[in-house]
Amino acid sequence: DTNMSYDDLKKALPTQEANFEPCYAFSVHKSGSTLMHSMIDAVCRAEKIPAVTLPDIMFNLGETGIDWMSDPELLPIFQKRWLYYGFRNFPKILETPEAEIRTKKFVLLVRDPRDSLVSQYFSYGRKDGSHASPKKNPAAYHKKMQEIEDKEIDKYVTAAAPPLRRKLLKYSENLNFDLGMLRRYEDIYYDKQTFLSDIFDHFGIKANPQTIARVAQRHDVRPAQEDDSKHIRKGTPGDHREKLRPETIEVLNDTFRDIGAFYGYGL
Repeated sequence: DTNMSYDDLKKALPTQEANFEPCYAFSVHKSGSTLMHSMIDAVCRAEKIPAVTLPDIMFNLGETGIDWMSDPELLPIFQKRWLYYGFRNFPKILETPEAEIRTKKFVLLVRDPRDSLVSQYFSYGRKDGSHASPKKNPAAYHKKMQEIEDKEIDKYVTAAAPPLRRKLLKYSENLNFDLGMLRRYEDIYYDKQTFLSDIFDHFGIKANPQTIARVAQRHDVRPAQEDDSKHIRKGTPGDHREKLRPETIEVLNDTFRDIGAFYGYGL
C-alpha cells in the first residue's frame, strides 16, 4: 500500500530546512552512483547539512520500483530547501512546471555507457548478482533476483542498452546544464577529494575541508584485482573492451553515439 509507505517516508525526512536552495545530485546505475551518494551522505551527516535520499528511503521501505517518482502527491517533498541525492534516473515528478527544475543547481555523474552496462551485468544480469537488498521484505527481493535468467553478457548488454539511453536522454532534456556540474566516473574513481569538494562548492554549501578529506579517504577503495562478487568489482575505465565482442561494441556505439557525445564520450 503506497500511502502507507508515504507515511513512513514522511517520518524519515529531515526536520530542518537549509539556507540554500534545493539542489540535486543525480547519476545513473553503475556510474559510481553508490560511491557519490554515500560520500555526500557521510559529509551531510557529519556537517549536519539538511539532505535526503528519497530513493534509498523508498527502497528500504520495500518500494523497489520507481512508480512513486511520478506521483504528484509527493511534489511538496521535492520543494524543500534540502540537498537531494540518491537518484539514478530523472524523477518524472520533476518534469512538472511547479518543480521548476530548470532553476535548480545539480551535479550529474555519468560514465561511458558501455562500461556501465558491463558493470550492470555483474550486479543484475545473474542470479548471484552483487546488488544490495532492501531492509523491508528482503526475501521477496531475493526471490525476484533468483528468477533472473542467467543471460550471456553480450545478450544482456544489448537488451539493457535502450533503457540506459532513455535515462541519459531524460537528464539532457530536462536539466539546465548552465546550472549543472557534469562529472564523469573517472573523476570520482581517481580523485575523490576534489570531486567531493567540487560538489559542495558548486552547491554553495559550506562543509569543513577536513570532513571532506576524511570521507574521501575512507571511500577510496580500488580493487587490486577483479572480484565478480563485490560491488566495486574492478572500477577501471574501458572494461567493455575486455568483456564484449567487437560486434556488440559496434551495436552499443550506434545506440549511444548521439547521447554519448552530449556527455563528452566519443563513440
